Parts: sequence; structure tokens; C-alpha cells
Amino acid sequence: MNQTPSTKQGNFYVTVIRGCRVALLLGPFENDHAAALRMVAPVRKEAEARDPFMVFDAFGTTGYFDGTNKPGALNAAFGLSTGAA
Repeated sequence: MNQTPSTKQGNFYVTVIRGCRVALLLGPFENDHAAALRMVAPVRKEAEARDPFMVFDAFGTTGYFDGTNKPGALNAAFGLSTGAA
């Protein structure tokens, strides 16, 4: 199933949900939800390689529209900035 990327202006992330906890894994992708969507599968593969129990977690994307720009936990593994923008 293909998701239509959001056209909203904000910072988008690849995320993982475990129980009621959400983690920002990759991002932010400024005003580029499509880029975050393209990275869900590669990020999932990397995360599962690091923690085999992640096969039970939910992966997807989220957007922040309040100025949040915290770096994702796996940014370094994908060559993205590890500092806040």
C-alpha cells in the first residue's frame, strides 16, 4: 500500500512504536514527508539488525509542526546530521 505524502510544512521523521513509546529514528526531513516515507524500509532493516525484537514493533512516519528538530537516533548510520538543525 502506498501512502500519499503530506504537503504540510514541518519536520518529518521515521519512527518506531513499541507499546506506548515512540522513538524518532531518522530525521528531521524538513518539509519532505516523501523522503521520510522512502526511508521507512531501510531504517526498519537497520533497526532490526541492531535489535531482533524490533520485528514486533510498528514503523512509520510522523510530522512535527511546532519547530521540533531533534535528530533521529539512527541519523549517523545513514549519514545524516546528529545535531539539532
